[in-house]
Amino acid sequence: MKYFKLILVLFFANYFISLGLPAHANNFPDQPMVKRLLELPLEQLQEIMVVAATGSKQPMIKAPAVVSLVTAEDIKAMGATDLDDVLNTIPELHVSKRFLAGTPSYLMRGMYSEYTPEVILLINNIPLNTIQYGDRHLIWGGMPVNVIERIEVIRGSGASVYGADALAGVINIVTKTNHDIKGTEVGGRWGHFNTKDLWVLHGGHYAGFDVAAMWEYHNTEGHREIVEADRQTALDKKWGTHASMAPGPLHNERLTHEIRLEVAKSAWRWRAGLQKHDRVGRGVGPNYNLDSQGTYQSRRLSSDLTYHNPQVTKFWEVMAQLNYLEVSSHPEGTIRNFPPGVFGGDIFPEGMLSYAAISERQLRFNLSAFYTGLTNHTWRLETGYTNADVYQVAQLRNFDVYTNRPFGQMIDVSDTAAALLPEMTRLNAHLLVQDAWTLEKNWELTTGLRYYNYSDFGSTVNPRLGLVWQSSANSVTKLLYGKAFRAPALMELYTSNAFSVGNPDLNPETIQTIELAWIYNEWENLQVNFDLFKYWVKDAIILRPTVSGRKQFFNEGSRIGNGLGLEVFWQAQPHWKLTGHYSFQVAKDQDNHAIPNTPQHQLYFRSDWEFWPHWNLDVQANWVGKRYRMFNDLRPPVAAYSTMDLTLRYHHDKQPWEVGLSIRNLFDTVAREPTDAVIPYDLPLAGRNFWLELGYQF
Repeated sequence: MKYFKLILVLFFANYFISLGLPAHANNFPDQPMVKRLLELPLEQLQEIMVVAATGSKQPMIKAPAVVSLVTAEDIKAMGATDLDDVLNTIPELHVSKRFLAGTPSYLMRGMYSEYTPEVILLINNIPLNTIQYGDRHLIWGGMPVNVIERIEVIRGSGASVYGADALAGVINIVTKTNHDIKGTEVGGRWGHFNTKDLWVLHGGHYAGFDVAAMWEYHNTEGHREIVEADRQTALDKKWGTHASMAPGPLHNERLTHEIRLEVAKSAWRWRAGLQKHDRVGRGVGPNYNLDSQGTYQSRRLSSDLTYHNPQVTKFWEVMAQLNYLEVSSHPEGTIRNFPPGVFGGDIFPEGMLSYAAISERQLRFNLSAFYTGLTNHTWRLETGYTNADVYQVAQLRNFDVYTNRPFGQMIDVSDTAAALLPEMTRLNAHLLVQDAWTLEKNWELTTGLRYYNYSDFGSTVNPRLGLVWQSSANSVTKLLYGKAFRAPALMELYTSNAFSVGNPDLNPETIQTIELAWIYNEWENLQVNFDLFKYWVKDAIILRPTVSGRKQFFNEGSRIGNGLGLEVFWQAQPHWKLTGHYSFQVAKDQDNHAIPNTPQHQLYFRSDWEFWPHWNLDVQANWVGKRYRMFNDLRPPVAAYSTMDLTLRYHHDKQPWEVGLSIRNLFDTVAREPTDAVIPYDLPLAGRNFWLELGYQF
C-alpha cells in the first residue's frame, strides 16, 4: 500500500501542474491524443456496442451483464505488450502464473482450481478452451496485443450464451479489421530480457473485398528471477544427495509468431489465424524441478467462415458460422522431470526423462436467427454442433510412472494405461432460445434457456435472466441471474498415473449466480460503476485419496462466494483522466476453508495525462492483496504486493511516426504468485524492466 501514498502525491502534483499550464491549453487539438471509452458520458456510451453479453451487438450499458471493455487505444496508452497485461487491469480478475511454462491462470471472483477452466477465452467469439484440461492449454505462450481491436470481459455466468467453461466469466478478444488499420502499420519494440517485438499490419480494399493481414513477432529470453528451492531440494535432504539445480533461474523464454488474415465481402467474412510458440521455457518445470534442458512448442491454427445477413426479411436476421480450431504441443527434445542423481547413485544417470505430444481439433457449426416481428420483443434462436477430437497422444519415458523404476531407455507408452490421456472424441449439440423484451420505455427483460447434450456425460439445461432499468439519462440498474456449468475435462474423466486416476462417472460442475449492478453518471465528468454478486457452486470436481493410495476425481465439492466491485472514472481536466477500481471477493468450500491462491482484495489506479500537445503520460498502480494457502499448507499466506508502471508516448495525427517508452515495476517490487509447497518460496515475478517502441504508418 505504500506506493498508493506516492500515487496520491502524484495525483495532486499532476492536478496543480495541469492548472498551471494555461499557455499551452490552446495548443491542444480539439480531441485528446488518445480517445478512450472511459471519458465518454453515459449518453455516448449508448453508442458503444458489445457482443459478448448476448451474442449480438447491443449498447454496452444496456447489456444484461457486468461488462468491461478495453479498446486498442487503451491498450497502447497503458503500455501493455501481452494479453495478460491488459487482463490484470480488469475489476474482479487477477492473472496469476503457474509453475509450468509461466502459463496464466485467470482467477475471476475468487474462483480457483488447478487448471482454472472456469473462465472461457474467445477470439472473435470462437472458444479457445480445450477438452484436454478445460483450460486454454498447458502451453499457452501468451498473445501479443497489436492485432487486438478490443477486449470484452463478462464477469459472471455465461454458459447460457457460450456453453461450457463459463462459470466465472467470459473473455472475448476482437481482432482488427481493415477499417481499424487504415493502411499499413509497422513497428518494433526493444527491451529488457533481450526482448524484441516486430509487427506489420495492413488493411485495404481490393476488387470489392475488405482485406486485413497482420503479423507479429515476439522473441524474449524472459525474466530469470531466482527460484531458491524446488522439489528435488527436499529429496536431496532426504537422500543426502546434491542433484537439485536450485537455487537457479526461471526459464521463461519464448519465440512467438502471430499471423491473422481476414477477407470480407457483403454478408460473408472469412478469418484465419496462426499462433505459433517455439522455444517456450519450462518455467519451474513439469515436476517442480528446475532444469535448463528441454523447451516446448505449441500451435493454434484456426479458421472460420461467417455469413451474416442483418435483414433476410423484414423481421429476420440470420448468422451462420463454421469454424475449425487445431491445438497441438510437444517438447523440443526430451523433458527432464528429475535431474541426474535424483535418488543418488547411477540409477538415472541422465535423469528421469519423458516426451509427451498431444493434438486436438475442434469443428463447430452454429446457426443463429433473430426475430423482431413481435412488438417490443427480440427473439434469438440458435442451434449448434461441436466435434472435439483428441486425435494424437504420443508419450515416451525412461521410467515406470507407477514405481519410478528405470526402463534403461526411452519406452513408448502411447496407447497404454500409462499414457497422459486417451485419444477420444467428444460430441456436443445445443439449442438456445432467448428473448429481449422491452417492458416499458426504460425497462428491458432478457430471458434465455440453453440445452446441451454431450456424448460422454449427458445433458444439462442452463437458464438466464437479466432485468435492466434505465431510471434516468445518467443511471442504469441491472438485476441478473444465471446458471452455468463446466464440462469435466478428459483429464478428470480418464487420466491414470502414479498420483491420480480419472472418474468416467463425473457430472458437470454447476453454478448459480445473482448480481446487482449500478452505473451512475449524474455528476459532470464523473462516472461510478458498482456491482454486488453471490454464487453457489455444486458438484465441484475435486481430488481425494482412495484406498489404492492414489487420488481420484469426484463430484464432492461445493463453494459459496460473494463480493463487490467499485469502479470510478473521472475526467479531472480536459486532457487528464483518472481511473480506479476496488474489488473484494471471498469464497469458501464445503469445509468452510477459504478458496486458496486467489486475492480477496485488489486495488487499481490509472492516471492518463496529455501534459503537452501530442505527449501522453500514463501511470498505473496495481495492489494485489494476500492470498491464502491450501488448508493443509502450513506456510503463511502469500504476501500482498504493489507494482507501478509508467508509459510515455508521443503521437501526432499529422505525423506518420510515433514513439513510446515504458518502465514496468518501477520500484522493483518483489512480487510472487503462489505455488505448491514443494516450491517453498513461491513463483517470483519480473523485477523492474523497460521497453522502447517505434511505430510508422504508411
